[in-house]
Parts: sequence; C-alpha cells; structure tokens
Amino acid sequence: MKIRVTSENYRQEVLESDIPVLVEFFADWCSKCAMMEDTVDLAAANCGGCFKVCQIEIEDSADLAEQFQVEIVPTFVIFRNGEPVSAAAGVLNREVVLDMIRDEIGLEISG
Repeated sequence: MKIRVTSENYRQEVLESDIPVLVEFFADWCSKCAMMEDTVDLAAANCGGCFKVCQIEIEDSADLAEQFQVEIVPTFVIFRNGEPVSAAAGVLNREVVLDMIRDEIGLEISG
C-alpha cells in the first residue's frame, strides 16, 4: 500500500517509522512520474510490511521538496531510522528502484 505524505504527517510516516521507507517525490502533472507508477505500485505490493512506500506531491508539500532540494521529479529517497540513506532521480529502470530497496533495506523484491 502506498501512503500519501504531506507536511502534516511526514514526521509520523517517515521520520518516526519503525521500518524503512521508500519516498517518491512526484508531481501530478509529471508524465515521467506517471511512467514510474507501475514500479512504485510493485514495490508497495511486495513490501510485506517490511518497508513502507510513501509519495509526496511536491506542490502540495513544497517545504519538503525544498528541504530535500528536489529539482527533478520523480525523486526517490530511502529512509532508515528517520535518516535518508539513498536517493536517485528521474525515470529509472524498474531494476534500479528494486536494487535500491534490496541494497538499502536488505530485502529481496521480485520484479
């Protein structure tokens, strides 16, 4: 399941999460973000409760986008224990995103 994160629930959903979190910064108008939707859905469907998939719309939460200096959407950031540990931006091959999860979170995700 994907969780829509805003400035209001960011602390609870991302920073205070007991499990690692994959955050996608995206924009509703972004066609490249739409191209990544299947990959994000795959990650969310296969998380098995071992990690969280969150999405932050950059115009709804401009303060968070600015805090992370998001200049390209989509941008993916993996958080562990409330700290960003890995990031990548742009249209990524499905395997690149899944490898980020495998490497940083230590889980096997089939794609």
